[in-house]
Amino acid sequence: MKSITFAAAVLAVAIASVPAAAGVVITQEQTANGQFGERKSSQTIMVQGNKQKMISSGREIITDLDNNKMYLVDPSKSTYIQIPFPPTGPMAAAMARGPGQVDFKKADTTRNVLGYSCTDYTGSGQSLGGDYKVTECFSTSAPGAKEFTTFQKALATKLKEVVPMTNAPDGIPLASDSTVSMANMKLPNLSPEQQQQLQKQLANMKPVTTKTVVTKLESKDLPADTFTVPKGYTERKIGMPPTAGGPASSPEPVH
Repeated sequence: MKSITFAAAVLAVAIASVPAAAGVVITQEQTANGQFGERKSSQTIMVQGNKQKMISSGREIITDLDNNKMYLVDPSKSTYIQIPFPPTGPMAAAMARGPGQVDFKKADTTRNVLGYSCTDYTGSGQSLGGDYKVTECFSTSAPGAKEFTTFQKALATKLKEVVPMTNAPDGIPLASDSTVSMANMKLPNLSPEQQQQLQKQLANMKPVTTKTVVTKLESKDLPADTFTVPKGYTERKIGMPPTAGGPASSPEPVH
């Protein structure tokens, strides 16, 4: 009995000595300029283990790689949509039409953001929205860089059948500058004549330039409920917009 008690005590000490997986909270400010003028927005990204939560424009996206689920959450209506991850059907098709594979190349420039050094990498590619170029400054010394990199690699592996994998460098992108030119936008199901007409219409449209910079960075343990849908929220299905009184069909509140 004494040996069992001693073994249990040793095991308890060993478990207590293992550091908990810390999370990282990234706050970004974004400025976009284009035909629409200037628009400013902010975004918060939380990562811990195999889970991520993105908050932008009052909406939340929770990605749970452990359970292969993604949740699109609307706190203003206390509703959410649950989809499989990787996505399938129309959602997968929409994701596939986004930015394709980016071939990042290390540049000769570095920056300092929030007191952390980062190295610039450049890349280019084509998406449904047009041709794009990007320069991102990745830091491996910033708090949470290892956790963020591990999640991004796991995410890319899950999505490899939907979106081509890219050679993104390790680290957190502390700053990003991108340009999207819509002159070569290619929409699906257009005839050659329609495509030619579309490009004529877009020829004089200003490129969209976007600058993103991390304004706050924290490494800390995040509660488990950070990555779950709040209790009482109602699930709604894709394509079924909520009415003033709630979801259009089959309300399924979270318990």
